[in-house]
Amino acid sequence: MLKTAVIGASGYIGSRLLHRYREQFPDCIGTTFSRSLPNLISFDLRDPELNQLALEETKHQAVLIASGQTNVVWCESHPDESYDLNVRSTLQLIEQLGKTSLTTIFLSSDYVFDGRTGDYSDRVEVSPTTEYGRQKAKVEREIPNLTNNYKILRLSKIYGTEGKDGTLLDSIARTLSQGQVVEAARDKIFNPTHVDDLVSMILFIQQHEKSGLFNLCSPQSYSRYQIALQLSEALNMDSTLVKPVLLSENPLLKHIPLNTSLKRSTILEAVSHLSMNEAVKRVAANWIL
Repeated sequence: MLKTAVIGASGYIGSRLLHRYREQFPDCIGTTFSRSLPNLISFDLRDPELNQLALEETKHQAVLIASGQTNVVWCESHPDESYDLNVRSTLQLIEQLGKTSLTTIFLSSDYVFDGRTGDYSDRVEVSPTTEYGRQKAKVEREIPNLTNNYKILRLSKIYGTEGKDGTLLDSIARTLSQGQVVEAARDKIFNPTHVDDLVSMILFIQQHEKSGLFNLCSPQSYSRYQIALQLSEALNMDSTLVKPVLLSENPLLKHIPLNTSLKRSTILEAVSHLSMNEAVKRVAANWIL
């Protein structure tokens, strides 16, 4: 494991990563902006000052950027404000990292693709259709111009299975367990990936010496509708509570890419993953009394 600082350690992914890093390096730095939290350093990505973290002096080897605005709808309605954070400020930080010995690790997204075909490898040219996707694609393109010591990691939807954690499966199970209808898109295809599997893949990729771009995800893709049906069965609920919908028929979501399924990078073939069947069982058990 490499000693890694996490920018955005108060978030769901960042907090899990920092916990793992601190198991071996208790003094690993994690930063926060929107919330004041113990054991995290206040750091404003809008005006990044890398020197204030003194990372080389404390023998950190990498910086993972998990901070930014990830709400796709908000980015669409606030293009300038979200660009300022997700692109301008992020690239300023990466430019500073490029002048150090630290490896830059940037978390990107499957939204860099248009979602027309799916099954995108890590070598396919990007084709974003949303403001959020364009911002991620812009950073991806610029990173090699700022540093030759980097890893770009493309993620799909990340979820957990801990009791009532509010992530993808849990939110569906909560609604079903209350006897309410779940409207689930059957035309939105992605690779739901357990957060612990993501952490394992990131740690594995960090041992890979070469810079590059990698798809980090579960090898299986699903629609939200398929997942909701599995959960209704595991919860012994009436499957008619799961109502299929089509995002393609919603004019307000016309720019949302539909099939953003990814091919997991071949280097990760040896890394195990949690199956959706097992994940559904775990989440259902949290809600069955």
